[in-house]
Amino acid sequence: MWRRPVLATDRCGVDRWSPPVEGRHCRAMRARWVGWTPRASTRGTRATGRARAGVGRLTTFPDAYESMVRQCKEAMKRAIVDGTELIELQFPPGGLELASGDLEGNVECNLTTERLRGICDGFRELGMAEKTRVLFPDPTETRLALTGSSPTPDGIRAPEQSETRAMFGDWVGRVDYLDDPSFMSVSGLDKILGTKKSIAERMGADDAAFVVAYPSANISELANTRDLYEDAVRGSGRPLVVCNGEMERTRSNYYPPFWNAGEMGPLREFARKFEGVYVIYNFKGSNPAVLFRVYPEPWQVLRRRRDGSLERVATFEKFESVKAVALEILPTHP
Repeated sequence: MWRRPVLATDRCGVDRWSPPVEGRHCRAMRARWVGWTPRASTRGTRATGRARAGVGRLTTFPDAYESMVRQCKEAMKRAIVDGTELIELQFPPGGLELASGDLEGNVECNLTTERLRGICDGFRELGMAEKTRVLFPDPTETRLALTGSSPTPDGIRAPEQSETRAMFGDWVGRVDYLDDPSFMSVSGLDKILGTKKSIAERMGADDAAFVVAYPSANISELANTRDLYEDAVRGSGRPLVVCNGEMERTRSNYYPPFWNAGEMGPLREFARKFEGVYVIYNFKGSNPAVLFRVYPEPWQVLRRRRDGSLERVATFEKFESVKAVALEILPTHP
């Protein structure tokens, strides 16, 4: 039976990612061991002001993708050790100042796969890699992740930015796919007619974790991600990690209520269950900002200043949606 990994503990008997337990000695030991700084709780409040005292030591926004991958990997490891079932990783793959959709779709998918490979090294560090199943949207995406691009029929090399490398060719775990698209699956008729098979039937009983890469092209990808949770993950202690999926659009009513109404209701509730473990979301415009979160820290709102610096203008604990941040927090924290 798979058991959740436990990181090294100190003599106070708590894992090194946990907040300090009560008691002066243990709190001091914890602060020295992991560099943890006690902070006043902001739970239940919408946002705090400009970098107030008491917020505590927060992770600095990454200056390069090497730093981002390292931060994301460590946050994911902490969440897994804490027993978090639904883990969301969201970041712009083509530039830390960009927004999703700024680059052509297949380029973003290729770059997401590249970043995700580095993040997945966290499973190796937890001793879980061989039993971690990474799922790409369909068999074609899975093949590209394992073998890279095949030569073009006319012999002309594809542009470098669109080239697909075999980023998961050396992955020691399992590589699979979410859905083999067909008219029946994309339209949802297989579910209506009762012919749909659960994705859980293809999963192994000894799988320790599941990672789903960019489920977004059609509703069946998200529906299968939910089925994976319902039939194989929920209550098992095994984490389900979704990287750069359409989670925000799904939970925030971006899609009209009449669009696949039977599917969107359950998917919306499913998306709202995720813990934003590592999130970078850029707001553009004349006064740009970025929403940044590294588990288990509070959410940060940073303003991008004209000199290129980032200023933290707000922190908050409870996340509802990117839309709420744009409408309720940004206007009051210029």
